[in-house]
Amino acid sequence: MRQIAIRLIGLYQSILSPDTGIFSRGRKYCRFSPSCSEYAKNAMCYGGVLYGLRRGVARILRCHPWQKIYYDPFKP
Repeated sequence: MRQIAIRLIGLYQSILSPDTGIFSRGRKYCRFSPSCSEYAKNAMCYGGVLYGLRRGVARILRCHPWQKIYYDPFKP
């Protein structure tokens, strides 16, 4: 299950992501570095699918348009 979720995130990153996908146009939209999808993928590798989803959603909820660009790597 974990590998399927990680591959789905990788598919999202390579196709649909506004930062790294095929439609990205080279502009960075994500306020966080690494992106929320990469953060969730790292959390899934560490603690499983539910843990990664919970951490990823919490990170997305912290994002807002007035936030400065912020370096926030995954910390177990």
